Amino acid sequence: MVFVTLTLLLIPSRACDDSPTSIGSYRFPLAEQHGIDAERLEEAYISAERSDRVNSLLVERHGVLVAEAYFRGYGPDSLNTVWSVTKSFNSALIGIAIDQGYIESVDETIADYLGSAVPDLDPEKGSITLGNLLTMSSGLPWVEEGLDSEFPAWTASDDQLMYILDKPLVYTPGERFDYSDGAAHLASAVLSEATGMTAHAFARRHLFDPLGFEATEWWVDNRGYNFGGVGLGVRSRDMVKFGRLYLDGGVYDGRRVISSEWIDESTGPQIRTDPDDPDSSEYGYFWWIDGCSIHSCYRASGYSGQLIFVLPDLDLVAVITSDWSGDRNRAMANWYLAYVLIAYEVLPAVR
Repeated sequence: MVFVTLTLLLIPSRACDDSPTSIGSYRFPLAEQHGIDAERLEEAYISAERSDRVNSLLVERHGVLVAEAYFRGYGPDSLNTVWSVTKSFNSALIGIAIDQGYIESVDETIADYLGSAVPDLDPEKGSITLGNLLTMSSGLPWVEEGLDSEFPAWTASDDQLMYILDKPLVYTPGERFDYSDGAAHLASAVLSEATGMTAHAFARRHLFDPLGFEATEWWVDNRGYNFGGVGLGVRSRDMVKFGRLYLDGGVYDGRRVISSEWIDESTGPQIRTDPDDPDSSEYGYFWWIDGCSIHSCYRASGYSGQLIFVLPDLDLVAVITSDWSGDRNRAMANWYLAYVLIAYEVLPAVR
């Protein structure tokens, strides 16, 4: 791997003894207090700076932000387009809607909510449940990755909702995992129809404001639905807050935001990504569940290296964001670099 030296963004200086970052030196005085080897953590940040794609790297333990740095012109107030991390936020919103009675359960079907938006919805497709969407097992085919990805055609279509629903039902819903922006988008449409609000408006009221998010943005389709699987823009620090919300069982700053039952259910194994491979990753409700180095964890994962790692056994949240521009081969390399930085450089520093 070729490393290119980058200049670290100079954030307004703060006293070293009360700041998670000592700019330019990568000295993290709070790390040792929270059981993290400061020298090894500094090495991880040096690796991040030397890469030519990482935009931010933040580590929080025991509810304290112990390390934070930004690169390549990014800073604490920069909004990150987090791509498929959007799906995990979407999962949280579905859980809140169930908690508040807008949606009865994940067993509700899309016909229960999209009937007015799609009056001629095929009955078989209408039987797809919200749970099928959340576990990427709708039965509607989707090509997510590679040169044949249909993402460009979908986003450019005249009706993004019908682009998904016009697909043939090729599997029995619930039978097969097939990673799909289309499934996540249907979940967003269901949320909007159930609540009478866009996903973004619902999120601001019931998730973003309670967590103190200062700024967000979210792409919309041509019917006004927020894209369920992509297009959310959030700050890195707010990604940490979201991870902490989950780590603390749905409570943030003493306030119940999501039920602990939804946290457990959505981050627990719901489906295996390859039913023929017992060693394949497990998936929850728009959350990836797998080992992070030697630790159990779950994570929100976005195109080209946008990641939120939540590690309950370490009481730790780690966030990394990366540049997403360029071809898909480069994007995969970015994602792998981001994953390795957390799993094999940050986590080994934690005692």
